[in-house]
Amino acid sequence: MDENPRSREGLQRVQIGLTGVAGVVLLVGLANIVIDKARVDDAAQPPPTVPTLSTNAIAPKDPLAELGVQPAADQASAVPDLQPDPNLRKPMDRDPQ
Repeated sequence: MDENPRSREGLQRVQIGLTGVAGVVLLVGLANIVIDKARVDDAAQPPPTVPTLSTNAIAPKDPLAELGVQPAADQASAVPDLQPDPNLRKPMDRDPQ
């Protein structure tokens, strides 16, 4: 029985398509197995712990002052450069008379 080339070509295309579908199903199945195994391993491990300060550790009194962001309470509250000159009596926004 001699088949024509057109039917052979069609049969070959069907075989390639089925092989591709089987390959995709195999890859999806393997990925599902790997993901399930990872979930089981993650559930078996305890959650990670976060390091905390012990109760007898001394907490900083003013962390912003220690970082230098805010002046400490013992420092002068006013900056001397921003103090008005006590010798100035006239407002500066008017013409001198």
